[in-house]
Amino acid sequence: MTYDYRWISILILSFITACSQQPSSPSYVVESIEDGDTIIIRLNEASQRIQLSGIDAPEDTENAKLNVDINVKGLDKQALLALGNKATNYLASHIAVGQNVTLAGDLSQKDQYGRRPAIVFTEKGKSLNLMMVEEGYAVLLKRFPLEDNFKASLKKAEQQAILNEKGLWKTERELMTKWSGR
Repeated sequence: MTYDYRWISILILSFITACSQQPSSPSYVVESIEDGDTIIIRLNEASQRIQLSGIDAPEDTENAKLNVDINVKGLDKQALLALGNKATNYLASHIAVGQNVTLAGDLSQKDQYGRRPAIVFTEKGKSLNLMMVEEGYAVLLKRFPLEDNFKASLKKAEQQAILNEKGLWKTERELMTKWSGR
């Protein structure tokens, strides 16, 4: 019995390709960058605020959270706003209005500020959440539950950013330490 190995190879390659394809996540268009841990996307025909889950970046506008940071931690408003502007600018340098992102998380949930927490991925598959912490422009947000592996990744990234004096940990270490409580 003789076999046509070309057809067998094609069948095997087709099977492997079909098995390796995963359903793609929907992508969403970035409408704006609100601050260092919040973006606005188009979701279900409406603009939605997406919080980069698991992270916290300093505020860049006057709001309730900024007032808490000022009152509870005794920090200077202008210094905090400058810190927040640096974090926002860093995020904006890595994701632009009009770009597509994919999200991981339960988009039916909202946080106390009306944002939908999610892990946000660039078109190249990079997690913006992790990048912001790795590069020293945000910290691990400890008060909300996270998947264990993701939380561990964020914690390790934060420790490395502090140790290696990345981003704001290099230029504003004392203020970051007071603001974050680290």
